[in-house]
Amino acid sequence: MSPFSRRAVLMGLGAAGVSAALPGPVAAQNPFQRMDGRPWIFLTDAEARFLAAAGDTLIPGDDFPSATQAGVVDFIDLQLAGPYGRGAHLYLKGPFPEGRSEQGWRMPYTPADLFRRAIALMGESGTPLDDLDAAGREAAMTRLSEGETEIGPDIPATEFFDELWALVREGYFADPIYGGNRDYAGWEMVGFPGAHAYYLDFVEVNAPYPVEPRGIAHVPGTRRSADVSTARRGG
Repeated sequence: MSPFSRRAVLMGLGAAGVSAALPGPVAAQNPFQRMDGRPWIFLTDAEARFLAAAGDTLIPGDDFPSATQAGVVDFIDLQLAGPYGRGAHLYLKGPFPEGRSEQGWRMPYTPADLFRRAIALMGESGTPLDDLDAAGREAAMTRLSEGETEIGPDIPATEFFDELWALVREGYFADPIYGGNRDYAGWEMVGFPGAHAYYLDFVEVNAPYPVEPRGIAHVPGTRRSADVSTARRGG
């Protein structure tokens, strides 16, 4: 059985958090297929294809949308273009000794540089992830997660995987205002109604809350949140 089951996704939620705010006045992001013709803010097409293949391996579609269908690639694009991508809260002056992930960031790259460099190096050293079939993608992601992939001398595979996996989870479950969780796909899966302070009558009730999910920029009368550009304008 795949190590990237939905149970694994849910068990890892405690370690995931939205890392950054939106960068400047941004345009609404497109789904991975880019049918609306709007460009990515940070990603190249090759990087977006890698992230789509990786995301849909980690969170495949079943009764709920896959990672890309839920806008995870859009979320990652926004994050890498913003303060998180620039390493705004990271110490980046070194030294960068070997150690454990619990000891914090130990690479001479910002997160944006890490993703750009790692994806490029992996593409140069073998078949691009998006050119593999489903079994090949799963095997490649398993090797990456277990540190068996050689990326570069200063990019530990497991640390890149951990950063990628965290962003995929965040994009699937964060409020849609950050670009992912399209149409509340993640919240529908786990039965989360949204971050509203109106649950006092249900605190002691061990039952699902009987409302549909609503995000920060929820559009009244619909089952969706406003897109990123509309939310940024405030209407």
